[in-house]
Amino acid sequence: MTDMHMRIICAVMGMFLLTACSVKEVRDSCPCLLVLEFSESRRTFSSEADLLISSAEGTIWSDAVDLSAQTGYSVYVPKVMLHLRIWADDDGLASEAGMEIPLGQDCPEVYMYDADVMPVGETVTDTVRLRKNHCVMQIKTEGEGGFPFDMKVIGNVSGYDMSGEPVEGDFECVPDFVGDCFSVVLPRQTDDSLMLQVQGDGVTTRSFALGQYLSAGGYDWSAPDLEDVAVTVDYALTEVRVEVNGWESVYAYDVIM
Repeated sequence: MTDMHMRIICAVMGMFLLTACSVKEVRDSCPCLLVLEFSESRRTFSSEADLLISSAEGTIWSDAVDLSAQTGYSVYVPKVMLHLRIWADDDGLASEAGMEIPLGQDCPEVYMYDADVMPVGETVTDTVRLRKNHCVMQIKTEGEGGFPFDMKVIGNVSGYDMSGEPVEGDFECVPDFVGDCFSVVLPRQTDDSLMLQVQGDGVTTRSFALGQYLSAGGYDWSAPDLEDVAVTVDYALTEVRVEVNGWESVYAYDVIM
């Protein structure tokens, strides 16, 4: 093989290398198709979810996803680290800043999904698992006659931040009477300070440490999906029984006045 042949071969190989690098650079700059799969999400609680895709530079994409019709959702995104936030609540309190529960209202029945995704290649798929971030508490009353008092549930979590973490603040709500019991929807708690006040003529006559009872009964506020709970208040006997869906036992506690 002559020197001329070697020079020609080296020149051709160099051209191939330059071409390969050029193609790689172009492909890296191309957007990636992000495919969100909703097949494992709850689909009976809400018809729509708010989708927010952001990066270190700010919001990249936002949209409303029709959960009743969608099994998947696709959008082109840049190849940078992304944060996905998908929240579903029928009350419409969610915003880009999070969710603030107005004083006097209970928590929306909100389901959330937050995840970090790094798009690589031409397509990346992420499975959305919307998590139950609320607790429906039923408050039943026992005793002779009706229940001639007012109730108020007080706590110190007033919403969620943009990442879905509980936000400290005043929470105060009068439970609704639904069916044969009172009902209130609670946000995820960070401690056991939740209280139930029973009032007559505007004066608090009984205070029940709901947060402590739930904690003693093994309720897990850090679970991915919050359990609903039933509380029975026997006003005459000053007794509270706490029952969480799925528990095998009912726990009873004497209330010290």
